[in-house]
Amino acid sequence: MGIIARLATVAAVLAGHGLTAPTSAAAQYCDASSGICYSEVTVGVAPITWRIAIPAVGEGPFDVLLQIVAPKRVGWAGLAWGGGMLYNPISLGWANGNTTVGSGRFATAHEQPDFYEAANHTILKGSSVNETHWTLTTLCQGCSTWVHNGGSKETLDPGATAASFAFAASATPPIDVTDPGSPIGIHSEHGIFTVDLSAAKSDQFDAWVAKLR
Repeated sequence: MGIIARLATVAAVLAGHGLTAPTSAAAQYCDASSGICYSEVTVGVAPITWRIAIPAVGEGPFDVLLQIVAPKRVGWAGLAWGGGMLYNPISLGWANGNTTVGSGRFATAHEQPDFYEAANHTILKGSSVNETHWTLTTLCQGCSTWVHNGGSKETLDPGATAASFAFAASATPPIDVTDPGSPIGIHSEHGIFTVDLSAAKSDQFDAWVAKLR
């Protein structure tokens, strides 16, 4: 059995264990050096901090600024934009030397998710690795809308005060940390949290993205 098949088999077994982490409300975090403000949630065993900022729009689709801050013992971490593993974009991040990698995935079954070209992750300033943590700062174009099973189109509501997201993480890095399309192993923790997207909106979003490029 090849390595992809083995990973998929393990994923299928563990995916039946429902999401285990508690739902948590987000707070606002403003970076002192960049002036960028995000809705922020810190969850999980690691723990991992997830930060989201979006433009001041009334409806989707829209681009998203995503920042992941994880301890170095986290091999990879991922966020599912539709609140579960299946049929929605998944943004993955991990450390690669002194910087980090962002990757889009999409799963149609409880197995190794496919590389998802419809979600483009641009690595931005603030992506780094230090003695204790790695940080991914990325602009995702294609994370706020997707086609669900059966062909229905889903779009994030930028006015949602409790948008549900799912996360997963593993202590084991991807097979090739230099490759955004690298296979990953099964998560060692996963859960759900909510974010007030209405509080994540800013009319300075485009200026923030330009500052980080």
